[in-house]
Amino acid sequence: MVAFLLPRSSEPLASSAPGLEFAVLGPVRVWRDGVELNLGSPQQRLTLAVLLLARGRVVQAAEIIAALWADEEPLSARGTVRTYVHRLRRMLGDDADGPLRSVGNGYQLRVEEGALDLDRFVAARNAAVQVRAGDAVQAGRLLRAAIGEWTDEAFAGLPGEWAAAERRRLRYLGVQTAESLAELELEFELGERADLVERLATLAEAEPLREHVHELLMLALYRSGRPAEALTAFEQIRATLRDELGVDPGPALRDLHQQILRADVDLMPAPAPIAVRPAQLPAALPVFSGRQTELDDLTTRLGADPAPNVVVVHGTAGVGKTTFAVRWATLAAPSYPDGQLYVNLRGFEAGGVARLPEDVLGELLEALGVPAGDQPSGMDALAARYRSTLAARRMLVVLDNAGSDTQVLALLPGGTDSLTLVTSRLELSGVVVATGAHSVPLSLLDDQESADLMALRLGRDRVAAEPEAVREIAAACARLPLALAVVCARIAGHPGLALSDTVRDLRENRLDTLEVADPSADLRSLLSWSYRALTPPAARLFRLLSLMPAPEFTMAAAASLTGLPLRQTLAAMRELTGACLVTPQRGRYSWHDLLRDYAGELLEETDTADEIPAAHRRLLDHHVVLTRAGMDALDPNNADQPPPPDVSDGVQPAPELDEHAAWTMYASEFPAVLALIRRADELGFERHAWYLAWYQRRFLHWSNRIDDLAVCNEIALRAAVRTGDQRGIGYAHRALAFVAKCRDDDAASERHLDQALAAFAAADDPVAQAFVHRQFIGLLIYYRPDVGQYDAASARVEKARALLRSAHRPDLECALLTPASRILFQAGRTEEAVAAALLARARNEELGRKSDLVDALDVLAFAHAKLGDHQKAIKFKEERIAILSKTDDPGLSLSLREVLAFEVIELISLLLGAGEHARAETTQRDVLRGLRDELAGATDQATRDLLRDLDVLISAERPGREWYAAGEATFRRAAELAEQAGSLRWMAQLAPEGVITATPEEPT
Repeated sequence: MVAFLLPRSSEPLASSAPGLEFAVLGPVRVWRDGVELNLGSPQQRLTLAVLLLARGRVVQAAEIIAALWADEEPLSARGTVRTYVHRLRRMLGDDADGPLRSVGNGYQLRVEEGALDLDRFVAARNAAVQVRAGDAVQAGRLLRAAIGEWTDEAFAGLPGEWAAAERRRLRYLGVQTAESLAELELEFELGERADLVERLATLAEAEPLREHVHELLMLALYRSGRPAEALTAFEQIRATLRDELGVDPGPALRDLHQQILRADVDLMPAPAPIAVRPAQLPAALPVFSGRQTELDDLTTRLGADPAPNVVVVHGTAGVGKTTFAVRWATLAAPSYPDGQLYVNLRGFEAGGVARLPEDVLGELLEALGVPAGDQPSGMDALAARYRSTLAARRMLVVLDNAGSDTQVLALLPGGTDSLTLVTSRLELSGVVVATGAHSVPLSLLDDQESADLMALRLGRDRVAAEPEAVREIAAACARLPLALAVVCARIAGHPGLALSDTVRDLRENRLDTLEVADPSADLRSLLSWSYRALTPPAARLFRLLSLMPAPEFTMAAAASLTGLPLRQTLAAMRELTGACLVTPQRGRYSWHDLLRDYAGELLEETDTADEIPAAHRRLLDHHVVLTRAGMDALDPNNADQPPPPDVSDGVQPAPELDEHAAWTMYASEFPAVLALIRRADELGFERHAWYLAWYQRRFLHWSNRIDDLAVCNEIALRAAVRTGDQRGIGYAHRALAFVAKCRDDDAASERHLDQALAAFAAADDPVAQAFVHRQFIGLLIYYRPDVGQYDAASARVEKARALLRSAHRPDLECALLTPASRILFQAGRTEEAVAAALLARARNEELGRKSDLVDALDVLAFAHAKLGDHQKAIKFKEERIAILSKTDDPGLSLSLREVLAFEVIELISLLLGAGEHARAETTQRDVLRGLRDELAGATDQATRDLLRDLDVLISAERPGREWYAAGEATFRRAAELAEQAGSLRWMAQLAPEGVITATPEEPT
C-alpha cells in the first residue's frame, strides 16, 4: 500500500458511466458500464497494462514479450501474446469498432479521454500547477482529486522488472503530488492541521531518506504547537542519513531546525483577518407584487441536486429585475450565514460607463475585510484573492445591472457553497455556457398581477372602484412594472384624480405621460441605454420594427422590412433578443407597445424621409407575397387571381406552404394584414390594399368571418376608386358581392357583380370577366334555385366560355364544368348532369381544385339518388364528406362544421333511401354521441335542453323514421348553438370516421 493515500471511507468503484473504464493506480482493473470484468491471469493483466501505458501507440509484440519475460523469452512467447490479446479483445469488444485491434505486427488499444485513472491523475496534477498562483483552493481540490485516483501501489500484484520499474516511476510522481498538496495546505492554511500531520508522518516513515517530506512534517508539527516532536523528527532524519548514506541533512532542513530552536515567528502563518459578515442587500420593495411563480421556481431549482452556483435574471428595461432579485435574496438571506454582497455594475446607466471588474473586486474584497493596502495588484491576482477569501464561506453575491459576460465572469466566487445572483438586460449566454447558470427570464405582468400592483400602491378601494380604467392603464403601460409604478406615483400624488383621466393622458402619448425627472426611473432614459449598446444593424432593425402592424411578427417579415438577407437580419434579431428588446416565442417574435412607441420615435428622428416609405412598401410587398402563397396552397391551380404585382428588392421570396401551414399563417397574420390594408389605404399604397383583401377571401369565407371580409374589401374598394384602378375595383366588388350573398341581399350582390363586370371590361381583362360570370352562376343556381333562372345561368356559362376563348384560355373552361352540371341537374336533365359532373370530377381532381371537386361530387350524389342508384349516391356523398373533413384548417372553421353537419344529415337520408337501415342508425348514433360528449358540461339552458333530448334519442330502441327526423332537427339546433358558441368540433371529429368506415348491414 502506498503511503500517500488520502483517507477514504471505502474503496470507490470506477465510474458507472457508459463505456469502458480502466485502472492501473492499484491493481489493473477494467469496468464496462460500471460492472468489473475478469481480466484473467497476472500475465494477461500485464499485457493490458503495457497496452494502456502506450496511450494509443501501436505496441509491437516484442515489447509485450520483453515486459512479460524480460530475457527469458519462451519459444511459445508470440503465440501466448496473441492468445492474451485475443482474450482481451473478446472481453473489451471484438466488433469492428472495438478498442483493441491489430495493426501490422503490433496491437493498438484506444482509450476514451478520461477513461484511465492514470490519465485523470496526470491531468489533475498539471491543472493544479496552472491554477496554483491564482486559486489555491482550486489547486488543492485538484491535487486531492489526483491523489484520490490511487487505491494501492501502481500495477499491484503484477510480476516482472517492467512492472517494478513503472511502479517506481509512478510512485515518485505520487509522492511529489502529496508534497505539493502539503505545501499548499501549509502556505494557505487549508484543511485540518491534524490530518496533515498524520499524512506527513506516514509518508516520512515510508520515505525515510526524502528530506523534503521531513521538512514539511517538521513545519506542520511546529505550527500545530508540537515543537519538541518537530525537533525529534529532525534527529531521526539526521541519524538515518548518517547511518544509511554517511551524510548530514541539507541546508533547508538545518535552517528549519535552527528556526524551530529559536522559535522564529516567521515560521507561523500570517494571522487570518477578522471575519467580516457583510449585509449589503438594498431594502426589499414593500409593495412587491406578482412573480410568485418565478420566486417559487427559483427556490425549487436551487434546492435541487446538483444546484447551480450562478443565476441570471434577465428581461427588458423596467420589467423589475432588480426588485425581483432583491426580493428573492432577502427571503433567502438566512440560508447564507456568512453574509450578502451587492454591487451595481452599471452596465446600462446614464453615461454608458460600466464598472471595471478590477474596481469591483477591490470593493468586494474590502467588504470582506481585506484592506486596500493588503490587496494584490492586477486583475488575475485580485480575482484569485477574491475566490480564496470566499472559498470557505457560504455567501450570497448579487451582481446587479450587468452589461456583459466578461464583466460577470471575473466576479464569480470559487467553491460550491456561495451563490451569485446576476441581473441584466442581456441573456448573458456566455455566463450560462461557462458556468451552467440557471436562467430566469422575466416577462411582463399579467392583468391580475398588474391590478394587484396598482392596488398595493393606490389602495384596493380606489382600484376596485374603476376596474375598466385599471385594465386600460395596465394595457397602456404594457403591464410593465416600472411604467405602472410611475403612473401609480402620479395618481397617488393627486388624490382627486380619477383613474380614467390617466387613461386619457396615456392614450395621447404614453412615453410623455411616463416621463419623470429621475433618469433611473424615466422609461425613455432606461430604453436609451439599451438602444445605445446595439450595433448599427441591430439599431436599424429595432427602429424599423416600429412599422410592424402587430406586436408579433416573423423573421421573414423582419428581413423584408429591412431589405437585408435573412442571415444578416437573424444576426441583428439575435442581438435584440439577447438585449431583451424583443422576445422569441413559438417561431415568432414579440415586443410590448412601449418599446414600439420608443422605436417609432427613434425612427422619426433618425431615418430619412425616403427610407421610411420604402420600408412600408417592402413590408406590404412581403404580406402580398405571403398571402398569395397561402391562396395557392388552399386553392392550387386556381386562375381566378389578379396578375402578380411587382415586388421591391429585398423582399423575402414566397414560402412553400401546404394547406395546414396556409391556414396557420392566415390565422396568425390576419390582425397584421387587416392593419396593413388600412395602412396601405392611408399611405398611398392603394394596390396593396386590394391585393391583400382579395388574398384573404378564402380564409375569411371558410372561417365564417364575413364582417371582416366586408371591412377589408370596403377599404380596398375605396382605395381602388380613389386611384381609378379598374382591376382593383373589380376584385373588391366581387368580394363584396359574396358578402351581400351571405347576408341574403341578392340585389346588392347582383349590383356588385355588375359593377365588377364593368370594371374588368374597362381594364380589358376577359379572364376576370369570365370569373365574374361564374360567380353570377353560383348566385343563380346555388342560392336562388327556386326562381327558375336556369336559362339565365346557362347563358352566363356561354358568356364566360366565349370570354375565355377570346383570351385564348380554353384551358380555364374546366372552371365552368361543375356549375354547368349543377344547371343540368336542377333543370331536370339528370343523365346529362351525371356525364357533366363526372367530367368535372375528373378534371378538378387532376388540378387539385377541391372546391369545384366537392361540388361535382354533390351533383353526382343527388343525381344518382334521383336515378334510383342509391349505392352510387352514397359512394359519392361519402367521398364528398371525406374531402371536406380532411381540410387542413387547424381550427376547422364554423362554416365548414355546419356544412359537415348537413352533409351527414343528407347521407343518413340516402342510406335510408337505399334501405341501409342498420348503417343509417349506426351513423346517426355515432354523431349523436359525439354531439353529447362535445356539449357535456355546458351550463346554458338551451344546451342543457339539447343534452336532455340527446339522451332520449340515444337511448331509443328500434327507431323509426320519426327518430331520424328528430335527429335531423337536433343537428340543426346544434348548428344554431354552434353559431353562437363557435364550436361543432364533434362533427369534424366523428362524422367522417363514423360515416366512411361504417359497414353496410342488412336492415332489421
